[in-house]
Amino acid sequence: GALNGPLSTAQLEKLTVETLQSQAPAELAGFSNARWQVLLECLQGELPVHLDPKPAVAEADALRVAFSSNDGLHVNGHFGNCHLFFIYQVTGNGSQLIDIRHFVADESLEDNETRARLLHSCHLLFCEAIGGPAAARIIRHGIHPVKIKKDNRISTQLDALQELMQGQLPPWLAKALGRKDDLGKRFNDELSALE
Repeated sequence: GALNGPLSTAQLEKLTVETLQSQAPAELAGFSNARWQVLLECLQGELPVHLDPKPAVAEADALRVAFSSNDGLHVNGHFGNCHLFFIYQVTGNGSQLIDIRHFVADESLEDNETRARLLHSCHLLFCEAIGGPAAARIIRHGIHPVKIKKDNRISTQLDALQELMQGQLPPWLAKALGRKDDLGKRFNDELSALE
């Protein structure tokens, strides 16, 4: 209703925040001006930073993490019902959104198998909840599922993962990333710290 004519790029470029607000349904009346501006930018092809993936830079020991999310900000999706997975690459130096993958049902495959295949190349999956059979399927694909219990913000999880990547990784994660897990060195380091 806010467009004067058919939907086109030219028509979208002419839109203003005021036009959107005047034609919006009543349930959107509580939007702030900043939120209207973000909506307008999305309609005109500019995505917010948390929804704008960048190509991955090849790094030998980068961790690839999938977040089951409905908004790209919080881990708020049950694995079996979620349609969006935000894929981040994490190193000790930072993290970067590299892909957003959309679940589309495949008639020839069971839904959990389709989701597991969708997450190929990921090491970890953060989700709100996941059933036992689905978790087993994810693990068979080499992905470790993690259920979020407290702070469900993706940014919080990324900060924790970046800190983890700067230190000694748990053996299962070191193996998944192809890092040598020198158990003898860790034992000696811990023994030295006790002396």
